[in-house]
Amino acid sequence: MKKILLSMAVFASLAFGMEDKVANEITQADVDIQNKISDASTQDITPKSVDDFFDEFKDEFGIEYGITKDGKTFYTGSSEVMLKPTDKNFARSLQNAYNRAMLKLQGEFIKDAFGRIATSSINRYKTDQSDNAREFEELPKGGTISQILGKLTQLASAQVDKALNELGVETQGLQEERKKELLKDEFTKKTVIKAFGNMSGLVPVKTVITQTKRGNYKIGVIAVMSEKTRQIAKDMKNRTPWIIKAKGGKPVVEYLPKQKAGFIQEYGIRLVYDENGAPIILSYGNWGYLPDANSKIADRQESIAKDSASSQADAGIIEFISTSVSFADERETGEALNQNIKETRNLLSNDIQIQEEALENIIDRVSQTIQTKSSGNIRGIRTLKRWDYTDENGVEYVGVVRYYSYANYLNVTNAVSDKKNSTATSTSTQLAKATQRSSKVVNTIDDF
Repeated sequence: MKKILLSMAVFASLAFGMEDKVANEITQADVDIQNKISDASTQDITPKSVDDFFDEFKDEFGIEYGITKDGKTFYTGSSEVMLKPTDKNFARSLQNAYNRAMLKLQGEFIKDAFGRIATSSINRYKTDQSDNAREFEELPKGGTISQILGKLTQLASAQVDKALNELGVETQGLQEERKKELLKDEFTKKTVIKAFGNMSGLVPVKTVITQTKRGNYKIGVIAVMSEKTRQIAKDMKNRTPWIIKAKGGKPVVEYLPKQKAGFIQEYGIRLVYDENGAPIILSYGNWGYLPDANSKIADRQESIAKDSASSQADAGIIEFISTSVSFADERETGEALNQNIKETRNLLSNDIQIQEEALENIIDRVSQTIQTKSSGNIRGIRTLKRWDYTDENGVEYVGVVRYYSYANYLNVTNAVSDKKNSTATSTSTQLAKATQRSSKVVNTIDDF
């Protein structure tokens, strides 16, 4: 499989400035930038490494990762793809790698925002330069009973060894090893970082999958958080009308890739604006399956895989609204020098062999745990498209595009409510019909 650059995802609030109070309306230029960078129907595919990808984005938009500028803060995350493109489970491995990359990204945010660090350094030194340092003390004789038992054990072992030797099996008899430490010099430094906090409004900007120099695959994600993205997440959580409004956009279906092959490049959520200026949260869920030889069973497997993709898409939307993250990172580094002598005694022949060894070790231990939890109401989330695709390696991909809008929420609420709100119904109907109109907005690179 060739190197694949996954198309730009959400660039939430790239053109949005930070103000003391969130503006109720954004300009058409803001909408053009937001919609252009979130539009999966016009993206280019250019091979590049994950690190080059991160650097190119930073240079193009003049930002620094982890540093707030113009009210926006960008973060990166990456993860190795465990399987090769020819593996039939590659589609599922890609989605798992994306989830891991997002988890690492979330962990970095929580660490930077709420982290506490503790460090400790220890140097241990021990040496034995005595005259008898290389001599072993005589083994204790023990009592009469223990000596008799020891002799019986040796005799039994000798008889077994003799019998095995007669059968052509090599034996070495009973051995006893003792070690004596002459020198130990060890330095260690331990660093512990722990953090816990809540986050909302984190929006993926770009995602890339590319091949490493060792022939493996890696996925990288850039995401952004701003005052406006947090406000949108807050409105979704409270189920209130959007405070953030724009003057234009285009129907939500026009943001989707034009061809099926384009969908395998899309992961995670997108923030776009429809032609009425209302925010829309798109979410791409991808998965895969191993088709059974029986066509009926294979069709069922495909349906189940699409349901799994739908769950992935819904999870992305809920995590955007609110996520609690815990982060723990423990690292121990250092080096150690050990000088030992070892005595090996054959208990049958009483032969003794002395060996001296010096061991130099680099200490590098890492233990990291990142955990996220999210929960929320999925009312207002609908399916926009289901798709399937078989790539050039025969890997079966399936996916679902889900999206949230306040219009969707009102439609479902009115459908299950005994009391109809005429104003809400009117608004909902108007927005739902508006998504069917074609937009005339034209975007170019100059919009950035």
